[in-house]
Amino acid sequence: MKRAPVIPKHSVKNTPAEIEQPASVAPAAPMVDSLIARVGAMARGNSILLPVCGREVKFTLEAIPGDTAETASRVWSGNERDQELLTEDALDDLIPSFLLSGQQTPAFGRRVSGVIEVADGSRRRKAAILTSSDYRILVGDLDDEQMMALSRLGNDYRPTSAYERGKRYAYRLENEFGGNVSALADAENISRKIITRCINTARLPKPVVALFLHPGELSARAGEALYKAFTGKEDLLQELTDQLHEQKKAGVIFEGDEVIGLLTGKLKESSSAKVNLSTRHQFVPGASVLYKGDKVIFNLDKTRLPAECIEKIEGILWELQQNKPL
Repeated sequence: MKRAPVIPKHSVKNTPAEIEQPASVAPAAPMVDSLIARVGAMARGNSILLPVCGREVKFTLEAIPGDTAETASRVWSGNERDQELLTEDALDDLIPSFLLSGQQTPAFGRRVSGVIEVADGSRRRKAAILTSSDYRILVGDLDDEQMMALSRLGNDYRPTSAYERGKRYAYRLENEFGGNVSALADAENISRKIITRCINTARLPKPVVALFLHPGELSARAGEALYKAFTGKEDLLQELTDQLHEQKKAGVIFEGDEVIGLLTGKLKESSSAKVNLSTRHQFVPGASVLYKGDKVIFNLDKTRLPAECIEKIEGILWELQQNKPL
């Protein structure tokens, strides 16, 4: 199964696993693997102490029945993963193992007003809902900084898409950096070009991104190219997107490159049709027509055409004038 993670089978150790705000220079996988090793063997009701952002937090493992997970839990607003894009196709790396043996790795969250807020584990939450499996989550007393640290740690381990990152970059650019892309790039420790590409990808309508099996199949480079290609042609993009979604409902499966090819291919066909309309046709010497977009321009030479021909054309136009609506 593509994108299936390799989860190491470790025994629980007594050494602490520090959960810090993930640094961009350090990969998240070793840290997450360490956490998996500690919590993987826990049973419902068991507790564990883990440092999060330098502060010890007591986590208790809870198991929410799959048929109530949607109402008994919610995804924390600071989690950048787009929940509407978590479809069965997007979760094809998790659903088989959930059906076979249930959730292997607990999520992390906190309880707020009787509802569990999920910091890390929104994909596992949706997989549990879709498969009616127990949703296992470690619940602790966490503040927003710790929730953000856990959320980003999970996103670094299972990266979000260019579209999802672009949404976050756009928000931060407007609300934290006053439109200064360079300052945002420095804060995120990535290039201005990547920031811009992701933001442009995030400007695509969500139904376009939903055409892909997984939003991660749409790269920042391809997303920006698609956005620029259809700028000013939004109605055409919506029409093409609707057509492809209808085919998906009928059971057609599109690969990522195929989606891009179908959209841009139709765009080229449309452009070619417009070029063909902007052509001139000569019927006889002295009578030609220029087709230019939605306009038809007649060029008639009275010295080369019979008078009755001109009179017929004028008669048609006079009749239109007489019958025009008030």
